[in-house]
Amino acid sequence: MAVASASLHKAIIKVWNNSTLDSIFQALYKSGVESSEFSVLNDQEASPEQPFPYCVFEQSPGSVEGRMSGSGSCLYEIRDIPWEFRIHARRISGNSKTPKGLSAYLAEEVMKVFGGHPAVKPTSLSLDSGSHLTTIYQNDYGIRTGDNEYQWNVLYIFRLDVSVTT
Repeated sequence: MAVASASLHKAIIKVWNNSTLDSIFQALYKSGVESSEFSVLNDQEASPEQPFPYCVFEQSPGSVEGRMSGSGSCLYEIRDIPWEFRIHARRISGNSKTPKGLSAYLAEEVMKVFGGHPAVKPTSLSLDSGSHLTTIYQNDYGIRTGDNEYQWNVLYIFRLDVSVTT
């Protein structure tokens, strides 16, 4: 069982793995890349050999937004956990989309799964420890990272209800 932020990490990875995101990213790998050798979703950084496109996630320190009593020695906290998905794309030979267009397209696919898309309801998260109350889409924006590379960032706050024994 995972507790605290580790429970959130586990839930997000489970939702990612149960979605079609890996296959959407891997369909854009250059020919000859063995997709089973690489993970599309990377924690904080990708390996130097990582093929494009890929996604890196990072959690920032969260904040306690409220506390309430429970039963016995158990208290409950409402926690807001900032989270960022960084989608990295590079120009693909034979594809008419620019690196910016590719990264924006992949960001839209991430938003369909985790929230922020105007027409698709996000997948709910199930935590080992505590409850996922809501995912709050914050923002998304692009950054040119090279002549043929672009990064699109999608920011969220995951609001959790967790128990803490005192």
